[in-house]
Order: sequence, then structure tokens, then C-alpha cells
Amino acid sequence: MYAKIVVISVALLQLASIVESNDIRLGIIDTPRSRKIYSEIVEAVPGLSKRRPNIKINAPHSGLITAVYITDLREYKDGEAFITSGGVGQKSVTIGLKTPTILRGYKFQIEVYATDPNAG
Repeated sequence: MYAKIVVISVALLQLASIVESNDIRLGIIDTPRSRKIYSEIVEAVPGLSKRRPNIKINAPHSGLITAVYITDLREYKDGEAFITSGGVGQKSVTIGLKTPTILRGYKFQIEVYATDPNAG
């Protein structure tokens, strides 16, 4: 019962953080079976483009995505991040990023975790 309450509380906190910003926090890092497979800060220069091509991250070997964390690093947190396909429980995830206006740009930190089939 206690574990259910903790899981529900964490889910509500994650939902609250999504409501206040466009950050994405999906899944959990199931250590030691999970490992970080992608970590990058992605920026768009203001004035060049409102949107960048999607970013596709594949889990290595027979692993599955366990968590996707996307954090808007700009002051006003008004960039938009979204998952266009795949995600937690899948072999890949495709992420789209968008600026609020062509003159603003964006700066996101993207972290993706996946199961390691070789971990005990």
C-alpha cells in the first residue's frame, strides 16, 4: 500500500511540473538495469528556424527505453518539446522541439535512459 502511495505521489508531482512548464519527465530510472544512452543540450539560434528536425534515439541491442527527461533551460521555459513516436517501453523515442516564435530560439537538455540487457 505504501509503495502505491509513493508512486501516485511521484506521478502527481511530475504532472504538476509539466503543467508549470513544457518539461517532460516520463518513466523511471530503474537502476542498476537502466543506463543513460543519450544526453545532449540542444539549441536553436533565434531567427533561423522555428522548428528543428526530430531527434530519434534508439535503445542499444535488445534494450527498451525506461525514461525520457527533457528540460527547457531557457529563462521563460516557453519552448515546446513533444514525443512524436515511441517512448517508454519502446525500442526508440522520437522527440520534436519547437520555439515559441522564430525570434526566440530554444535550449533543451535531453536525457534518455534504457534497460541494459546485460545487467543482472
